[in-house]
Amino acid sequence: NFPAIILDVAYDEVITFILALEFEHNGTSYTLDSLAVDSIENVPPGMTYSSSSTGYVPGEAYCSQLAGTPTLAGEYAIRFYLSPYIDLGSGPELLGSFLDDTSVVVTVYDPSGLDPNLVDEFQVLPVVPNPFTEITQLSFYTPFDDHVQLQVYNILGEKMHEEKKGATPGEHQFKFSGNTLLPGTYFYRVRNSHKIYTGKFIKTK
Repeated sequence: NFPAIILDVAYDEVITFILALEFEHNGTSYTLDSLAVDSIENVPPGMTYSSSSTGYVPGEAYCSQLAGTPTLAGEYAIRFYLSPYIDLGSGPELLGSFLDDTSVVVTVYDPSGLDPNLVDEFQVLPVVPNPFTEITQLSFYTPFDDHVQLQVYNILGEKMHEEKKGATPGEHQFKFSGNTLLPGTYFYRVRNSHKIYTGKFIKTK
């Protein structure tokens, strides 16, 4: 799966995958000879999806890239139109044309959620996404120049992460990587010069 995607934030991620040996259709499994991708649709607006190949052989490793700046939040099941060739012992044979819209599903998250009635106050927005696997984002709004600190603790109260940034008036983000964390529940504390906010998030595998 691709890491979290945030609305209006530049994104460029590459994942590696290996094509499975079997292709299942109508409850029957076929041994794949190769697989062709004829077209791709429903990529998030403002983004492009590309791959190191348009034809795939089982057992080989390939790379796919999702890049761009998303312009519309929502969940996107990327649609792949496929032509699988199966091995019948006498040579590859086209099984037909198929739509795969379940293998790659990505979500573009909108971190905004500011209360317009509190524009004169420091605000901390919910962690997005939560739960998360690799990267999550915590946004905050400050109406004045300030220094804001993020601290992350495990359930035993041990500090796992700390960072601080200077912020001008407006909305800002902490992008937190959980690559060094074990799966589980963690607590965060966001502090500015006047207030302390606390919350929790869940790191999954």
